[in-house]
Amino acid sequence: MNNKPSQWLSDAAGRLIAGWMRTAHDRPRLTLAATTALCVAAVIAATGLRIDADSSRMLSPELPTQKAAHELNAAFPRLKSAIIITVEASQADLADLAVIHLAEQLRERIATIETVFSPSEDPFMAAHGFLYRDYDTLEDMFNRLSKSANLLAHLRADQSFDGFTKALNEAVLLAKRAEIGPGALERLFAETASVVEAQTLGRSRQFAWSTVLDDEPSGTVTRLIAVTPRLDKTRLSPAKPALADISGVIAAMPAELSAAVAIQVTGEPALRAEELASVTATIGLSLAISLVLVAIILRLGLGHRSRVALALASLIASLIATTGFAAVAIGSLNLISVAFIVLMVGLGIDFAIHVMAHVDEHNRDGALPGDAVVLTGHRAGLALILAALTTAASFLAFAVTEFRGMAQLGVIGSAGVILAFLMSITLIPAVLGLWPRIALEREEISATAATARDTPRWAVWGLLLITAVAVWPAMQVRFDADPIALRDPDTGSVLAFRNLALDPATSPYRASVLVGSAAEADRVAAALEDAPGVSEAINLGDLLPEDQDRKLQLLDIAAASIDHAVAGQPTALTAEEEALEGDPLGRFANELAPLRGMADRLSRALVAYEKVRTPQSDQALQERIFATFPLLMRRLEAMLSAGEVSAASLPAPMRERFLSPSGTYRVEVLPIADLGDASEARAFAAAVSDVAPGASGPPLQLSAAGEIVARAMLIATLLAALMTTILTLLATARFGDAFAVLLPLVVAGVLTAAGSTLLGVPFNYANVIVLPLMIGIGVDSGIHLALRARRAPGAVFATSTPRAVLLSGLTTVAAFGTLTISDHQGTASMGILLTLAISLTLVSVMTLTPTLIAWTSRNRL
Repeated sequence: MNNKPSQWLSDAAGRLIAGWMRTAHDRPRLTLAATTALCVAAVIAATGLRIDADSSRMLSPELPTQKAAHELNAAFPRLKSAIIITVEASQADLADLAVIHLAEQLRERIATIETVFSPSEDPFMAAHGFLYRDYDTLEDMFNRLSKSANLLAHLRADQSFDGFTKALNEAVLLAKRAEIGPGALERLFAETASVVEAQTLGRSRQFAWSTVLDDEPSGTVTRLIAVTPRLDKTRLSPAKPALADISGVIAAMPAELSAAVAIQVTGEPALRAEELASVTATIGLSLAISLVLVAIILRLGLGHRSRVALALASLIASLIATTGFAAVAIGSLNLISVAFIVLMVGLGIDFAIHVMAHVDEHNRDGALPGDAVVLTGHRAGLALILAALTTAASFLAFAVTEFRGMAQLGVIGSAGVILAFLMSITLIPAVLGLWPRIALEREEISATAATARDTPRWAVWGLLLITAVAVWPAMQVRFDADPIALRDPDTGSVLAFRNLALDPATSPYRASVLVGSAAEADRVAAALEDAPGVSEAINLGDLLPEDQDRKLQLLDIAAASIDHAVAGQPTALTAEEEALEGDPLGRFANELAPLRGMADRLSRALVAYEKVRTPQSDQALQERIFATFPLLMRRLEAMLSAGEVSAASLPAPMRERFLSPSGTYRVEVLPIADLGDASEARAFAAAVSDVAPGASGPPLQLSAAGEIVARAMLIATLLAALMTTILTLLATARFGDAFAVLLPLVVAGVLTAAGSTLLGVPFNYANVIVLPLMIGIGVDSGIHLALRARRAPGAVFATSTPRAVLLSGLTTVAAFGTLTISDHQGTASMGILLTLAISLTLVSVMTLTPTLIAWTSRNRL
């Protein structure tokens, strides 16, 4: 290529920047006043800047999945706004006690909480819950209740430990008299033995009535509470008041009950609030550390403190101006773009470093400060312009994609780069115009120890060999589309979310299909039941119990016994002489001794307890045996009022999950697998979409978002590469020089992708900007070296440019590296990959670009 266009471009750019810098230098007070006014206006504007923590708005609203999600949220807004409280306990009774306590307390917080619903404590479910059970299981439960009715009546009348043992003794005597054996009492014996054994050993164990008379499984039990918060949309976290009240209620739970259960809070509002907290908690610290590290590097590279202060002043002014621009042009930051402030520390200082390095060099050559400023504009103008344009272009590459979250960062970042460039060529000359001695207060620091004409051959070939080896791991690089992976994994909301996701019955990864009628909902649900990967498809009709008439007949048969248990007078069914007198506990143990199974175990437990028995221990046993007994009585009493369940009689929170006020019906689709696995999520989304193309919900949004963001990263990377290639060719006008600038970027890109694989840090929503930004920054360094190598053939390392490139790279790495301290995994991964990418870019450019330019120059001779 002919280098005349390049020379013309270089001259034109040089004259433009030199004129600008001369004006700023010659009118310093006016320039500084205008700059100060701009910063003041930016500060005022920045006061209105807010953070939008809703990650669902990071994609274009015009996408089909986004439109479907909007329709779902409009029809069923409480699905997205619900706060979910999970209560885990070793027994169902303990979990239910905790749920009842929490629900009662939360309903009093009417200022911040709209509704509270938990099936386990809802009055409707207490009365009608039995209708949702299998007929045979229900028949067995009613048989046990009928046989236990008089025992329960005795216990209701005398809720003491002695009364408990007397009632059990009567049940044993009746079983013997009927010659049926005590097998029907096995559950009761087993539970009583467990409680007594624990008390003997000085431990605490609650009596689990649900396992004795019901079919609640033993082991860990999870109960859910759905809370609809009153959203305060004037806050960064609209659900914060409700979340604060929930935390307060949990913290104020009775100590013994609190110790017996594990409570966590999740749901979209909780996840969003904790994600916002994790992002913002350390961003200020990252900014402070990055400024300190940059100052240290500048001190080592630029010399005198006044010069460091000038460079930092230019940087801070650009940060203020960029923040003001973001407030005016964007209005709100998302959880990705909030990192711009730290990114701009690393990028904004580059221009100040190059300007001051060139001024230094011209001063060393004998030029006066004013002349040095003008010469800097003439000789470095094109490189500075191109550096600004290539980096801005890399940021803007995301603006044309559907990934709005990164497009926002792209717009802010590109504006920030241009503002940093303008500040460096305005503020620095103006300050030097007022205080020219700053330009002369330098400490002689060798530009570099490497003054050789070329980089050692072994370094060049070694880097290329490492790159060839890295191609294979680079090909294994992956993209993680799950937004949960971006969040702090140790927060309660994320832990609870992941626990719920393990069980298909509670998985938050549910799809939704909206239809216009109940018949259509039945048809779609039936079709989805047969889809691969689908565990269950639920609609409003599925909330109505099956075979209600037969189950209510069972209740009619058992009603008299249940009524006797909850309201009748206990009947003495054994002879007076059989009653326990004297030592009731010992006599009861003797009655049990000849029996087998759990009766024998209880006998031995009672004998052991007798040896350590005290009035205090009896009181403790009494409290643990009867702690949840009133709950059992209330449920049995509620059961007597049960009738046929219809859609109209369902609790509003249940019905409104499947039928909106406007008459839209919803089908809820549950997965078989844990959809935290991206491949499983894609398969599930595809299976649901095949049956119901208009389906929505997290699985489909995640699957579509993964494809969109991955495509956006590819498009942005290609656009950044294309734009920077064009700019590089225009600047150098030589294919050889352009190759020398661009090849190191390919090397750094391969090594970065390999590093992502080897470090286990996949690309995600937050760090997809790494490759486009690496291209822009890498081209900057290459262009500076290439254009300087043309002015100083064979002696580029004897000029100030390599030192400026090195300082720029180090400050960028230092600033980006501070993002790794964030608790937010997305922000931290952005810091890790940016640090890796820019470090590798710096090494590649410094190693390859001068050597390749020297090689192509020799070939042209």
